Amino acid sequence: MFLIVIAERNSPYATINNFFDAIYYGFVTIAAVGYGDLVPVTIIGKILALILVVSSIALLGIFTGQITNEIRRFMENKKLGLYGTKMTNHFVMIGWDQFGMNVVKNILPSGKQVAIITNNPDDIDLIYSSFDDNNVFVLFSDFNKIENFKLANIEQSKSVFINFQNDSHTLVQLINIKKHFKDLNYIVSLNNNELKDTFHAAGVTFSVSNNEVSAKLVASYIFEPDVANFTEDIMDNITEEGDFDLEEYKVIEDNPYINKDYFEVFVELKKRFNCILMGLSRNENNEFKLYKNPNKDIKIAINDYLILLVDGATKQHIEKCFKVKEGR
Repeated sequence: MFLIVIAERNSPYATINNFFDAIYYGFVTIAAVGYGDLVPVTIIGKILALILVVSSIALLGIFTGQITNEIRRFMENKKLGLYGTKMTNHFVMIGWDQFGMNVVKNILPSGKQVAIITNNPDDIDLIYSSFDDNNVFVLFSDFNKIENFKLANIEQSKSVFINFQNDSHTLVQLINIKKHFKDLNYIVSLNNNELKDTFHAAGVTFSVSNNEVSAKLVASYIFEPDVANFTEDIMDNITEEGDFDLEEYKVIEDNPYINKDYFEVFVELKKRFNCILMGLSRNENNEFKLYKNPNKDIKIAINDYLILLVDGATKQHIEKCFKVKEGR
């Protein structure tokens, strides 16, 4: 623009006589407005104008391309979970497959959030197309890079589910994770029920044998199908008023049934909410002990977990009464 002013100012027909005119001409020309009120009239001025237009378009293309690449890189990194999540009191699942998808489908209706760690980038689109990204976070990471798990805010999670097909891989993963995160609740799904003691010795909080659960359910269908149907029904989450579910609620200070006899609470909950108190879980010596249908003289205490059979019509009333959401 400065050179255009120099080239034009000595021409008697010049319309670009100062630097402000040159700036105005440059912006109008590059913006493709082209009013025609200011134009170069000398040969050198016209050549410089061509250079101005071509170089400006090139620079603008480079600049626009950079911005586009940065936006694309940001969105890709966000999709891969590389910026982390602020979820707390959520559940972390390591490993993804159809079984894991079914687990997440049963967790989300209870209002919980899940962070999924996968080493397969193809899983990411499938997960986000299946679930709301407000409740699900996905992290793409090599399972051996345990330090990356902090991006899933694993330290603030309620429990960690290791979801591998191979029990040996599950055990190795468990040992490696516990070196970095010792005090978390770990849950594993086993193919070999005989390995339960091994996993509990390695620090697992809960272990579930797929074959054992399936075998029990199949056996129940064979000789007591109504019991099997009932069991399968209460294992699902509540989505409609007519659905039933077994849920546990923590007893906090505002719970109206503190220090009341178990049987008294059983009767009152049945009368008031039409739900059934099935048992309670109590922390004894840093381990939770499950009391199934306990003696009527046992009293409800703070930090107990009451296990209730509820339906969709009463769940909200229970949560309002207990002033707490379901789950531990």
